[in-house]
Amino acid sequence: MKLRCCHGNKPPACPPGPDPAPEERPDFFAQFGVTSSPASGSSLPLIQLFNVGQGIRLEGDSDIMLEPGWLYLVDYIFLATPEPQGYMQIVPRINGSLRGLYSFFAPTGTERNASASGSFTTNEAAVTEARLSFHLTYPATTRNIDISGAVSVTPVIRIRNSGS
Repeated sequence: MKLRCCHGNKPPACPPGPDPAPEERPDFFAQFGVTSSPASGSSLPLIQLFNVGQGIRLEGDSDIMLEPGWLYLVDYIFLATPEPQGYMQIVPRINGSLRGLYSFFAPTGTERNASASGSFTTNEAAVTEARLSFHLTYPATTRNIDISGAVSVTPVIRIRNSGS
């Protein structure tokens, strides 16, 4: 076996493979933002920052609708100002069900600042359209929570139904 040096010999190029069919390549993605002071126990009100294509849309002021047939990557980041020694918790809700595995608990110290971020993939829209929102909770001692942030949603790969 001959070792190749990264300075001299380059490894052979991979043979060209077939390009995926156009319908297999995602051509849509979206980002949503929040700047609000919502009540504890509510869904974060979102605004559309940008939306390319037709596969993702905002329904109402808090539900992101995901076109069926895709594995999605969801990234979120939120900054807030709960009371000192408080917290905020962000829990994604998919099709009406809270998803604790994708949640973020953000405690505050003596300062009022807290941040929460997360990233996850979901196949909840494999067969039918999926509904995604973000649930916010904080303690009753918090009088006001100014929260801002963004949610990015990107289809990663087409999911094929193995039964067809």
